[in-house]
Amino acid sequence: MMYTYLLNLLDSESDSDFVDEEIAYTTIFRRKLPKSDYLKKRKTHGEFVLQKELSEEKYKNYYRVTRAQFAEIHGFIKEDIEAEGCNASKPIGTEEKLAVFLRYIASGNCFKSMGYSYRMSDRTVSNIVNEVAGAIWKRMQPLCMPQGTAEHWTSIAHGFEERWQFPHCIGAIDGKHALIKKPSLSGSSFFNYKKIFSIVLMAIVDYKFITIDVGSMGRFSDGNIFGSSVLAKKLKNNTLNIPPASLIPIIDDPMPYVFVGDEAFPLCENLMRPYPKRSVMDNYENKVLNYRLSRARQTVECSFGILASRFRVFRSPFECKLDSVVKV
Repeated sequence: MMYTYLLNLLDSESDSDFVDEEIAYTTIFRRKLPKSDYLKKRKTHGEFVLQKELSEEKYKNYYRVTRAQFAEIHGFIKEDIEAEGCNASKPIGTEEKLAVFLRYIASGNCFKSMGYSYRMSDRTVSNIVNEVAGAIWKRMQPLCMPQGTAEHWTSIAHGFEERWQFPHCIGAIDGKHALIKKPSLSGSSFFNYKKIFSIVLMAIVDYKFITIDVGSMGRFSDGNIFGSSVLAKKLKNNTLNIPPASLIPIIDDPMPYVFVGDEAFPLCENLMRPYPKRSVMDNYENKVLNYRLSRARQTVECSFGILASRFRVFRSPFECKLDSVVKV
């Protein structure tokens, strides 16, 4: 009855006030759809409520963090994900938002599947993932930054020498392709040599992630991405506080501290790559160096493997927009 009345009101040729027409349009086209009974039970039957029954071991397996770590992360980002100005009768709390995000990166489920579990719409899950990822990077990234001192790099080099017998190594560098769905109007910009669409996460690790560069198009090689990265500029300008070259046993000339990478990276003073295959066929010393370098460089491969194993979102194509993928 109301719908018919409003349509007749709009079609009438009377000198009705423009405000009445605006109210009619608002009533017809902007009225909210009634909330389903399924979504209304989020506070009592949603997955966030049911996970409280999990044991500590299952909780860690479910979210990939312990309850203590969950509380620590929540304390850092709580102010950035507050539901200010929300008029809903049952707003989504900050702990529930963090739980949705952690479960998303731990499981790699799609937003619609997450919405069914947590009794939310898929758009709500998407907004939560984007919001929480940005808050975590903003608040926690400064806390995880390396000290940037010569002593810091020296301690890393000591670990590589002790574990992999590669002296003066201060990190292993490589790139990982994160699968994405083809962005609209992007052509082949994100189409890589593996015949998939991706963006590149480039990282330097010593089993911990020391520094990352993320967001480059998948069609670029690791060498091209490195050449245009902030890290390459800092290496060139000597602003990383890397210790000066020093002596190591048996060798008389001072040796610089280096990052190690594969054949895709350029050879420079603080970045070492293996000898090409033609140089190791009949040269035992070159073959030994390549072997030791490969052992040291496997730390970055293992770190990417641990990352994808712990957070399964890296094993399937991201559904988010590119900006959200970079944040995640």
